[in-house]
Amino acid sequence: MNSNIDIHSMRILIIDNSENSSGLIKAILKKETFQHVFTATSIKTAIEMLKDERPDLILLSYVLPEISGTEACKLLSSDIHYEDIPIIMVTANNDIQTLQRSFENGAIDYIAKPFNGHELVARVQAHLIRKHVADERKKKAITDPLTNIYNRRHFDTIFEHFYLRASSEEKSLTFFMIDIDNFKKYNDNYGHHKGDEALQAVARTLQTQLHRTEDYLFRLGGEEFSILLYDTSDDFIKTLSSNIHQALTDLNIEHAYNEGYERLTLSIGVATCGCKKEMTKFDIYNSADQALYRSKENGRNRSTFFKV
Repeated sequence: MNSNIDIHSMRILIIDNSENSSGLIKAILKKETFQHVFTATSIKTAIEMLKDERPDLILLSYVLPEISGTEACKLLSSDIHYEDIPIIMVTANNDIQTLQRSFENGAIDYIAKPFNGHELVARVQAHLIRKHVADERKKKAITDPLTNIYNRRHFDTIFEHFYLRASSEEKSLTFFMIDIDNFKKYNDNYGHHKGDEALQAVARTLQTQLHRTEDYLFRLGGEEFSILLYDTSDDFIKTLSSNIHQALTDLNIEHAYNEGYERLTLSIGVATCGCKKEMTKFDIYNSADQALYRSKENGRNRSTFFKV
């Protein structure tokens, strides 16, 4: 085992309607000093727990009361929020057909009932190590190395997901395009090292304003950032925008070459799409870009809101 990986602090969710079975698994894992083991007796309860607990591994019973284990497995593994969580199927039916259905629907392994405690622990350990390594690789692939927030690559993924989901559910999608005002002048006069520090400070400030699970922040490139919100009220959008401007004012980063303000400021363009009619991703992106241009044109350090 890689000694640099503390798998015992990783989170495990057991989904099993049999409290005896889930209790036994939990007891075995607790004995092996796994600190965070949770149980759910139904897929509905499990989904609620997934939002709060964010497990690193799921042990899923093949037999559930309201939905089959394979259906539950497919439901979880096809959701963008949970698709990276490995699922081990726990089943008394270890025939070829059962295992094939489990793997086809997203399971990565299985444990046969009645199970051997040593085998259970070994399989859990192995998959938690793989999960940790995969998470580290993914984090590097989707994270901007300077600001440690999501990068343009991940923006494209989430934008596509939100757009398709909003279109099918007839919900709203809101796109903030955020630009640091006169940032070239800042870099030219204060130097690129100070410019990097300013980008990091802005990223941290933006991140502190986002508290909901489906609020996403990205660095699109250069001095441009973006926020994506799903199914959000106009009041929330305007309050968030106001809070961002106030937070940056409170930061009070000197920028003598930002005429009229003498400190670092942001211009923001916000496009909200109801997605109830034919509307392309380009239309939404372009609307936010136009709104940003309007904010710049009207004096910077402000937000402009478009409905599309």
